[in-house]
Amino acid sequence: MPKDELVYTGPTVIEFKNHLLSRVTAKQPAGVTANAVLARTASVNTRGTDTIYVQLVGPQRTAATEIGFSVATTSTAVAGTHYNFRPAGSNKVTIPANSSVGYLLVDMIPGSVTGTATFPLVLTLTGNGDTFPSENYKTFTLTLRN
Repeated sequence: MPKDELVYTGPTVIEFKNHLLSRVTAKQPAGVTANAVLARTASVNTRGTDTIYVQLVGPQRTAATEIGFSVATTSTAVAGTHYNFRPAGSNKVTIPANSSVGYLLVDMIPGSVTGTATFPLVLTLTGNGDTFPSENYKTFTLTLRN
């Protein structure tokens, strides 16, 4: 039998990666529950900061790579009311040199969600001039709850 090719030879893309998928519910971080493939729910009162992984699929680069993202119009979570990106106001994720992962940091604002209300924050990777999002994994939903 021929050996499987272990080197990725497709186009370089970026994608969201849900690092909590398939994790045992009892071992989830405080305030987090895993949802569908590229989504999760987090409590604004117990989570503090949520980290969303952005993965480079392809060769690592010798210089840092900035990847843009946007907040979808379908989002009901409001920047400055329910959450803030870190750094504040930035809609970019940096994948460090010689790495395949960057971290999009979302700081929760405690007390901003009450009762049973939920506020989805829908993020879409936009890429940059030479690195484009994977069509299947370019959108991530973080639902904020009490």
